[in-house]
Amino acid sequence: MAKSELIGQFKSQVILDKSTNLVMIKALKIEDPELFEIISAQEKATRLEFVKRALKVGAIALRDVVIREKIDYVKREFQGLCFELDKIFHAQLGREGMKGELDKIFGENGKLQHSLERLFGDEGKLVRDILDMDNRRSPIGQLRQTIESYFVGKDSEMYGMLDPNKKDSPMSRMKREIMDELRNVRSMIEEDILKREIIKKTTKKGFTFEDTLYDFLLLISKPFNDTVERVGKERGKLGNLKGDFLITISDRTIKGSRSRIVVEAKTGEAIRLTRKGLLGELDEAIENREAKLAIAVTGSPISEPVGSYREIEQDKIICAFGDDGLPLEVAYKVARTRLLIDVYKESEREVDIARINGIAEKIRNDLNSMQGIKAKLTSIGNTSEAIKNDIRSLETNIRDSLTELQDSLRSDTSLS
Repeated sequence: MAKSELIGQFKSQVILDKSTNLVMIKALKIEDPELFEIISAQEKATRLEFVKRALKVGAIALRDVVIREKIDYVKREFQGLCFELDKIFHAQLGREGMKGELDKIFGENGKLQHSLERLFGDEGKLVRDILDMDNRRSPIGQLRQTIESYFVGKDSEMYGMLDPNKKDSPMSRMKREIMDELRNVRSMIEEDILKREIIKKTTKKGFTFEDTLYDFLLLISKPFNDTVERVGKERGKLGNLKGDFLITISDRTIKGSRSRIVVEAKTGEAIRLTRKGLLGELDEAIENREAKLAIAVTGSPISEPVGSYREIEQDKIICAFGDDGLPLEVAYKVARTRLLIDVYKESEREVDIARINGIAEKIRNDLNSMQGIKAKLTSIGNTSEAIKNDIRSLETNIRDSLTELQDSLRSDTSLS
């Protein structure tokens, strides 16, 4: 059975509940093409509210029409009464009769007309009640309350949205993002200035390569709160001096044995990349300093195949400090990421290994490209501005990728 047919079986009924001002209309069915077209043009989700408003507006309008009809009826009746009284008074009291007195009360400008207009007319009470903004029960008064709840006062919704000190407001989130970016920019500027100062020190008399590395390691490890120790003159577990610096990773998830990186400084001698040479020294330094990964840092690349950066056997990295320390920064941050991945795996945290490996591969490629360009410039003695811009662009890409590497590690662990 169709829904319209079902409704047609019940008698329409209007139910009023005075205690709650509830109006209930049962089984109302209206067949009107114009009304159908108007309501069907509304969005489905808003049709009910539209019908409610239409009913209220129509009821008010009809009430005004009824009231006007009543006014006209009263006026006609009183005019008829006046005519009859005038006839009586004229017959009984003379030609003028009581016409003058009757006009004062019932005439076109009489007291009755004035009272009716004051109550129902354009400036009447009925209109004032509907349009009174201070009347909380009038339609306009209710609209005013709604608008004020959004825009007026400290408790308004708009005020809360624009309050930078209110937690989780749009303006507060924007403020935090801006301040975070400003802090990042400040850190980058400070880091760049300090790096330049460290590089300048390498040319000063009596300032050793180990001094430069120590200051540089302190600088790049500071944002992570990692600990850097200069241990080159202290005997380790094996009783020897292998390993010049020891970096202890700081991370709240690390429990038990601490993750460490040993750094070996190599200068002023022929370096052989063999098990009896540098590789054997790094293995020994790892055991002597109870570390999990070793970094060997040279002043310049030890050979063309090795270049300025090379990873060997998953636990060793060989890099050249160069003229800006960037290869060492890459080595430290890549090594740090590897150690934290191992820690997170042990604690069963989710880590996107594929993404991290992809970022690390991009860093290696950009670094090798940049060092290749620098090597060619040295051989031909040409430093055009265009080539310098290419080098600066690669440096920027590498540092952005290093930041992404650390951020991806943090975002992965935050999901666990």
